[in-house]
Amino acid sequence: MTPPADETRLFECETCGGVGIGDNRPKCCGEPMAAAEATDAAVSEPSLETLLQTVFDMSGTELDVCLCVMEGGELTVAALAEQIGYDRSVVARHLNHLADLGVVEKRRRIRPEGGHVYVYTPQPPEVVRERLRGEFLSWVRLATAQLDDLQREKVEAIADAGTDERQWTVFQEQ
Repeated sequence: MTPPADETRLFECETCGGVGIGDNRPKCCGEPMAAAEATDAAVSEPSLETLLQTVFDMSGTELDVCLCVMEGGELTVAALAEQIGYDRSVVARHLNHLADLGVVEKRRRIRPEGGHVYVYTPQPPEVVRERLRGEFLSWVRLATAQLDDLQREKVEAIADAGTDERQWTVFQEQ
């Protein structure tokens, strides 16, 4: 099945093995990159929860907080903590991190009886989508760099070891 022309696809340079992601055919080594062939891989399609946890490095608790704000609209730390049953300090810490990520908006509201309270509202879906896409592309760049570190010499060292002992220490960081 061929994906629609405007769908984000994966491309690979046939010369250097570089990887590209986009909706247009990127160039590498002076030539257009080839569309990567879909294979029957052991990798399953990630859920939204898995994607958010992986790309934004969210814990399960932070994901709970995030999804609750996405569903609940404007919430204070106290209201959210009561709603989901987490300690207020935990909720506040996660909400501040989510605001730093650009997933929720944090606003200070002056209370009629004096003082102030912070309220958190979800960013519009298109903002979250763009933020997630940007972070995902950064994650892919880092993951690609990790793959590039698996140099041919390391693989050959394992194959040529001539021993029954495990050689995985070659892959550990030095």
